[in-house]
Amino acid sequence: MEFWATWCLPCIAGMPHLSEVARKYKQDVTVVGVSTFERATTTMPAIEKFVAGMGHKMDYHVAADKGKLMAENWMTAYGERGIPFSFVVDREGRIAWCGPPKRLDQVLPQIINGKWDIQLAAKKRKDYQRLVPIDGNEVINTMNPYMGNPGRPEAALKKVDSMLTVEPGLKYFPKMGHFTFYALVKTDQKKAVQFAREWFAANDYPGYSTVTDAVYKKEGLIPELYVLAAECYQAQLDNYPWSMSFAETYKNMSTLYEKAGDRVKAKEMLKKAEESPIVSKH
Repeated sequence: MEFWATWCLPCIAGMPHLSEVARKYKQDVTVVGVSTFERATTTMPAIEKFVAGMGHKMDYHVAADKGKLMAENWMTAYGERGIPFSFVVDREGRIAWCGPPKRLDQVLPQIINGKWDIQLAAKKRKDYQRLVPIDGNEVINTMNPYMGNPGRPEAALKKVDSMLTVEPGLKYFPKMGHFTFYALVKTDQKKAVQFAREWFAANDYPGYSTVTDAVYKKEGLIPELYVLAAECYQAQLDNYPWSMSFAETYKNMSTLYEKAGDRVKAKEMLKKAEESPIVSKH
């Protein structure tokens, strides 16, 4: 069960993948996309027209929320507001997992084969919900005073360590990762690269912009950091193309590869910038 809306660009971008999932597991899984959180002016004929226009890119069952019935009894009941968002209901009618649709490739085979630990998944979900507000409020308020130029990066890392002693599960959360990376860039650049890759691997929504913001304008950093930032720009183009200027982003990547000492890649990115439209935002 995947929740989406006609205005949701990430939802639209993920529809071909969801169609692949539906085809791959059609013997065991029924995929249903539920239109919800639609704007008040969006009519049922408009939704039907949208679905028809997607063709094979939306190759699964589609439903539309009646009022707020599905939104309230699924999304709100699980403390979620952002879409796209998926629920997997197992053969016993239990919600076995919920999360971003991109993780279905890892989750579905285990549920289908009976190897999924539903109790462990429920525990992880409960821990996640408990930590979200801590990461969004306490971490920001605690760490902001250590930021700035030059800030107090050594003290920031000590504060991070003290907070993780109490709540180790926060290590790779968005805000904790953000502050950790910024502090590491100023104290131990190799550790910054290592941490970023671990952070991305553990996070459903990697903080690519944290890396690019922290690195792009800096001089004298190690080549690995500049390459990492260039890769993060590419990841943003791949995952959020509707929000990016391709020409500008490729120019930024060219600058980063130049700083990293890779002139071949720098020229390659500059050529892509010249071949891209000036603005590709939708």
